[in-house]
Amino acid sequence: MRQKRYSSDLTDSQWKTIKPYFQADRRRRHDLRRDILDAILYLLKTGCQWRMLPGEFAPWQTVYYYFRRWREEGRLQCLLSALRRTVRREEGREGEPSALIIDCQSVSTSRAGGIASYDA
Repeated sequence: MRQKRYSSDLTDSQWKTIKPYFQADRRRRHDLRRDILDAILYLLKTGCQWRMLPGEFAPWQTVYYYFRRWREEGRLQCLLSALRRTVRREEGREGEPSALIIDCQSVSTSRAGGIASYDA
């Protein structure tokens, strides 16, 4: 078990919330929470490269294997959707949004003014 803690690490209550989405009951060489999930969260927070993952976590290949597998299974998307619904309900709103707003504005121009390019 690693000694160093990072600000990106899961708290006990956070782990309790997401634990049902992972098979955490079988024995593994690396602890699913401390070595794998915390490593993925560390990567997301710091933006470091996979190969630059600190040695306190599982080897980067192992962390990447789990990340890729969970992403391909759709497990991460399912988890994020469930967490979003939970947070919305705690705020007194419906679990799913009733409307979607897409705000995208781009203006093609040049220094002299007028249209600089055409995008069909």
